[in-house]
Amino acid sequence: MVIIAEDSRFRTHHGIDFVELREAWAAGGHRGASTITQQLAKNLYLSPSRSALRKLKEAVTAVRLELALPKERIMELYLGVAEWGPGVWGADAASRSYFGVPPSRLSNAQAAALAATLPHPRTSNPAYRPSRMLSRRDQILARYYGGKTPVPHIAEDSIPDVPEIEPPILPVIPLDSVSDSLIHQP
Repeated sequence: MVIIAEDSRFRTHHGIDFVELREAWAAGGHRGASTITQQLAKNLYLSPSRSALRKLKEAVTAVRLELALPKERIMELYLGVAEWGPGVWGADAASRSYFGVPPSRLSNAQAAALAATLPHPRTSNPAYRPSRMLSRRDQILARYYGGKTPVPHIAEDSIPDVPEIEPPILPVIPLDSVSDSLIHQP
């Protein structure tokens, strides 16, 4: 789901997606063109600044990561360090925080919801303003099930507000907050 949402050519590029760069440039540079590998490079080694020098370092580091690591390892690292919401780092933490299950037990809709969170994890995720990411989730699912419509890049201020829809959220109750009497009841 993350590949569909964030980097559809992940398996074929070598760290930099020149097709996406050209399309972003043609669109006036108002959307991102970073690959998953570039995002990993930024998350692991670089500052979040948007300077040209940082973007150059990101590109060089992404190419070096692609030369050193297989795609599966790059994806594993990215999923482990990506931000999925305020204080929620890594897909495992996101899966457990938002849905109360490990990633291996996510439904397709839940996995797509997490992937839809990635462009703006602090302002739209399954727990905070979930309606903002539901249309993106549905586009990701459509692509997953064989649809041809690309998942569009979205700017933070272009996400429409739609009426609240019941989010698929399970409460997470820390075990240490559960009364011993509840745990030991027959």
